[in-house]
Amino acid sequence: MAKCKCGLRPRIVSSVCQGMNNSNGNCFDVCSTPMIGDPNLLGIMAPLIYDEIGINLCTSATLDVDIAETYPTATSATVSVIDMDYTYGAGNVGIEALTGRPNCCLVTLSNITVTFAVRVFDCCCRLLGTLYPTALYLPSDTTAPTYDEDTNPSSVELELFAPYGYSYDTTGATPTPVINAITFAEGSNSAGQGINLFANAKLLDFSTEDSTVTIGLTLVLQSMYYVGYKVPSAGKIDIPKGSIVTPDNSDCRRFVAGDLLNLAIKPLDLGAPNNEQNLKNDCNANACGAGGVSDITIPIT
Repeated sequence: MAKCKCGLRPRIVSSVCQGMNNSNGNCFDVCSTPMIGDPNLLGIMAPLIYDEIGINLCTSATLDVDIAETYPTATSATVSVIDMDYTYGAGNVGIEALTGRPNCCLVTLSNITVTFAVRVFDCCCRLLGTLYPTALYLPSDTTAPTYDEDTNPSSVELELFAPYGYSYDTTGATPTPVINAITFAEGSNSAGQGINLFANAKLLDFSTEDSTVTIGLTLVLQSMYYVGYKVPSAGKIDIPKGSIVTPDNSDCRRFVAGDLLNLAIKPLDLGAPNNEQNLKNDCNANACGAGGVSDITIPIT
C-alpha cells in the first residue's frame, strides 16, 4: 500500500491504483473520471474446487399415495433431490483432521435423510402430480429397512484435500466444523466456502402396483474456496432487449424502444500491459485542471 496526502490528512491507497498522466500529459484520476470500455484481464473472486470425491448409493422409498388409485393412467416418473438433512456427532456426520497430514481431512457420512420430488406422468408425458417421499441413506442402524451392506451401508469415510480448512458453526459456545449441503431447498441452494455436499438422483424403478420407487443417489463432497484470479475478458454480456412500444419522435418513446442502458465503466487491469496501476494519483483541481467539479466525467452510454 502507498500513502498520499489529501489536504492535511494522509490516506492510504492501493499501490496498484496510483495515478499517471494520460496521453495529453494531464493527471488522470479514475476516482473522478472512470475509464470506459472493457479490460484485457478481469480480477475476479472465483469459487474454486480444490478436491472432490463421490459415491453411489441406492435404496427404495414408499410413496405417500396409492398410485394405481390416485393416478390410474400413470406410466412413468422422474426424480430430483430437494433437500438433505443430517446431524453431527458420533454415528452421524463428522469431520476430523488427519494426524500428520494437515492439508487433508476425513469426512464421515451417516444417517442422511434425503427428500425427493417425484413427478408422475401418463403415456403422453402429461404431468399428473408431484410427490415428495423421503429416504434414509447410510443408516447407522443395520436393522433399518433401507440398510443394505452393498448398496446402502451404515456409513462411509471419505478423505478430502482441504488445504484452507472447513467452515464452522459459531452459534454455540465452541465452533463446530460443518458441511454445507447444496440442495434446491430455500436457504441451502448455494455453495459455501469450505466443504460442500450435493446429490444427484436417478429413478431406477417406478412401481405403480406397490407405489414405491427405487432411487440411485450420487453424493459428492467438494472442498471449495474463494480465490482471486485474473482471467481474460471478451467484453461484457450483450443483453437481448424486447421492445414494448413502437418508436416515434418523442424522447421517452425513443428511449423505451431503444437500446438498453449500459454503464460500461472499465475495471482496472491493475498491471501491465496498460499500466493502469498508476491511474489513481494524488490529483486535485490545480493539478488536473482549474475547472474543479466541472472536470468530473459522469459515465453514460
